[in-house]
Parts: sequence; structure tokens; C-alpha cells
Amino acid sequence: MRILRLIIYAGLFLGGIGLGGYLLIQFSFLGTNTAVPLVVGLTEDQASWQASRSHLQFSVRTERYDLKASKGTVISQTPSAGMTVRRGMTLQVIVSRGIESLAMPNLLGMRMDEAQLQIQQSGLRWLNTAYVHAPSTSSTIVAQEPPPGQTVPRDADVSILVSLGPPSPTFVMPYLVGLNAESAKDRLQAYGIQFTTPQVAPTPGVQPDTVLGQNPGPGMPLHRTDLVQLTVSQP
Repeated sequence: MRILRLIIYAGLFLGGIGLGGYLLIQFSFLGTNTAVPLVVGLTEDQASWQASRSHLQFSVRTERYDLKASKGTVISQTPSAGMTVRRGMTLQVIVSRGIESLAMPNLLGMRMDEAQLQIQQSGLRWLNTAYVHAPSTSSTIVAQEPPPGQTVPRDADVSILVSLGPPSPTFVMPYLVGLNAESAKDRLQAYGIQFTTPQVAPTPGVQPDTVLGQNPGPGMPLHRTDLVQLTVSQP
């Protein structure tokens, strides 16, 4: 009888261990995910409560002025609402500082350093800079986003387009071999093309200062900033 009782107790003990292990596994692997709640439009306190209710951590990443949302309202969230994530992840939000705005200053025609100073003094944030060849003077602003005069939040992002100066025209390198060196130079100068001091090559029987060779060669694309090298004859 005593042995039977020991066997029964041992069976109950082992069964309890097995059941406990099973429940531990179930709680460890089930229910670890949660859906991200929608908190945009809620106050910071409400958003924090919703995050806690969904078993998520909560963090305010930054605050920004906004033209529509009142102060203390969530205007952006990461991860997005409806995503399935692991419990314990952090729901990060951006909270509105309130409706404080200004008229976007006119940066067009300013030098780049002047525009940067204007943006900083206005409380705006410099975001992107791009460059393009334009008729305007090099390093001046030719376009901006947001455009001048538009009502924007106090700390709005600003992107600008900066001029690299007028584009350099492309010419076709003329055939200069056989011309007198001065005539060849006159043709290049008529287009504003620069040339280096000609190389000379002793060539008996050929008229002095006759063009014997050229670099770039005939038909090659030529920009106003390129240098042309001529080889001319010498007695």
C-alpha cells in the first residue's frame, strides 16, 4: 500500500512538472505579437495609454510645429498603425508644438551663404541642396521649396536649387591642319576657345607656322573651357 502511494505521488509530481512545462512553452511562444494602435490625433497621454494597453513601450521622438494639429497632439507615429510587432517594442511619435507659422521668405537670387543664414534666422530647417546649370550667377538660388510667401510651420524643412552658372556651349572641333597658325588661332578665339602655346616641329619645305596637327582632333566635341593644342611647322 505504501509503495502504491509512492507511485501515485510520483506520477502526480511528474505530471505536474509536465503540465507546468507545457504551460510555460505556451505562454512563451503564444501571444508575443501585438497590433500597433492608431495614435495619430490623440494627445500624448492618450497615445501613451494606448501603447501600454497594446503592451508597447512609448517614446516621444521629437516635437514640431504644425499648421493643423493643436499643441500636444500626435502628428506622426512609427511603426504605422495596424502593423503586427513583438510586444515590448517602442512606439515612437512626433508631437505637435502647436500652430505657429510664418510666411516662407524669398530666397531667390540670394547667394547660398545668405540663404542659409536667412533660413537659420527664420527658425526653418535646411533639408536638401541640389545644383543645376542656369543663366543665373553661380552659387545663387534659382528655386526653393516651399515657395516664397507660402505659410509654413515655424520649423519647416527647406530645399533649394543652386545655380552652377550658365552651361558651357559645345562646339565641333574644326579642321585646322594646313592653316596658318594665326588664322587657326583667330578661328578659335572667335568662339572664345582657349589654346596653349603651339608646339613646333622642324619641317623643311613647309611654310613656317603652318598647322601640322591639332588636339582635340577634327570633329571632336569641344567646350569653351577646353584647351586646344596646335603643332606648327618651323623651318
